[in-house]
Amino acid sequence: MRAFATIGDFDMVKRLYKRMWPDSAGSISRSAKQEAVELLMEAALNNNQIDVAKGLLRRIVKGKEHFSWTSRVGLVALKVETLSGFTNSPLRPHVFPQILLNDPVEKYMLPFRESRPLCGDLILENVVMRFLKDSVVPLVNDWGACTGIVHSHDCTEMDAPLLSMARQPLCVPTSTSLEHVMDLLLREKCEMVIVVKSGNMYEGSYTSSSRPLGVFSLTILSKFTTNRSNTHDTSVSRVVP
Repeated sequence: MRAFATIGDFDMVKRLYKRMWPDSAGSISRSAKQEAVELLMEAALNNNQIDVAKGLLRRIVKGKEHFSWTSRVGLVALKVETLSGFTNSPLRPHVFPQILLNDPVEKYMLPFRESRPLCGDLILENVVMRFLKDSVVPLVNDWGACTGIVHSHDCTEMDAPLLSMARQPLCVPTSTSLEHVMDLLLREKCEMVIVVKSGNMYEGSYTSSSRPLGVFSLTILSKFTTNRSNTHDTSVSRVVP
């Protein structure tokens, strides 16, 4: 279902969703059902069926105790909200009035130094406390070039250097639209992109000459949330930064 949701094949995802019960011998876990609805929303979004995606988002919010903006469903939900203009949002009063999908990612990125990158040759055991606070951390070499990105759930060997558990940096130029970056994060199942100077790279590639200017993640984007406390909504407690 995930593969079809990514390419926006809503009809196929819907058919697979309807087949879940008869094909499961009468037993489906709650988490599996929730994930199926989330994938249905993602498929509708990628198929430009915004109203359908918005209706599914309401269903997800109603059925969950909470979800994080940094999760996959949070990323899809944010895109649904921004595309629909936050009209009658099920997520009120937590909305993003300052966010425009056509804005360049440079407008929202965090300067690279402020992301507090770590040296790739550090041993995980010596910096493990960092990953209790940050779910993803960029790595650098002695020349200041970004050499990788480490996700906390990939940190499995305490006596290994961070670089051995890192993923290749996912890079975008400063002029890349926020919508494109969000799609990229979804497609690559990554939590952070490295922002580099426009014109000196191809998307996704990285060389020592492509100096990192900043980073972007949903954790950063969540700081733009505005709490409109004058609007009461039971879904407020369901959304966490």
